[in-house]
Amino acid sequence: MGDTVKIIRQIQDDILAPQTRLESILLKAKVLAYYLGNDDFKKWVKNELDGYERNELPDYRVKNAIVIGTFSNGTYIHEGRTIAMANVEPDLRQSTSKLYIFNGATSLEEMSKQKQLCMPLEGEWIHLYNIFNAESLRKGNYQLIDAHRPITGAAISQIIGTIRSRLQDFILEISSNWDIDRDPIPVDRVDRIFQITINNHVGAVSMSTLDRKDGDTYNVQQAGAVGKYARSDNNIFIQSEQKQTLSDAALEIQKLLGYFEQINPSATQSEMISYVNDETTPSLKRRASAALKACGESIIDEFVLENKYLKVIKTTLRGWLKPEG
Repeated sequence: MGDTVKIIRQIQDDILAPQTRLESILLKAKVLAYYLGNDDFKKWVKNELDGYERNELPDYRVKNAIVIGTFSNGTYIHEGRTIAMANVEPDLRQSTSKLYIFNGATSLEEMSKQKQLCMPLEGEWIHLYNIFNAESLRKGNYQLIDAHRPITGAAISQIIGTIRSRLQDFILEISSNWDIDRDPIPVDRVDRIFQITINNHVGAVSMSTLDRKDGDTYNVQQAGAVGKYARSDNNIFIQSEQKQTLSDAALEIQKLLGYFEQINPSATQSEMISYVNDETTPSLKRRASAALKACGESIIDEFVLENKYLKVIKTTLRGWLKPEG
């Protein structure tokens, strides 16, 4: 077991050293995967090193996207215009509103060095957009002539950080639950740890909690009730459904605004709200509206970490109330 312990310690040290390249860390993780004999871990490391196939991409490699277009009528050119998803034909919208990052580790690290990257859309997409919006474009004889989806180097760095973090969680669980110098790690436990820390990443559930549970459903108890909307039953505190729904909605809006601000720092409040409306589902809007009616607007202040977004979030949520109001 000495080689396993050695490689685990090397990986731990490398993850904590920001200057160590992700590729180097993953190459050592590849060796560990073979020592542990876990096929899922082997496959994950290989994909992160070499790049993913479309049907295998994990959620942390999928990013919300906006489309920036250039319009021209032969005389005037308007560049850097945000294209609202509401103006995109539904089939095109589905394939355009998300960015799927398939690149392997080396490519990711090169991408992260750029302030902003542009993912161009194909000519066929531009052609179909012009057909779908022919009536509105005809007013000024404009046509969409170029379109791309921007992504920041910071967003790529976030993916790299997630890979390092999940690998670190896996290593910590492996090394803290067994005396690897003396005892082999049970194969089924390695698989369980992988599924929790890397695949599903249920970070709040520790192996000690799993050992006390039967089956596949695990409950995590809260330390205490939070706020006036929480209630306590037999010392297990349950958060009100409405408050949790509103918290989730506010967090989702805040994440969208943060991303939109990165790639369009001069966006107006109206453009921000329009982007959020395009990127959120009708189901979320309905649930958030119902929760807002139940809890009141003032509670939003508890959830918004960036005060600069508070006004936009409140305005957006109020707007979702209007169709039912």
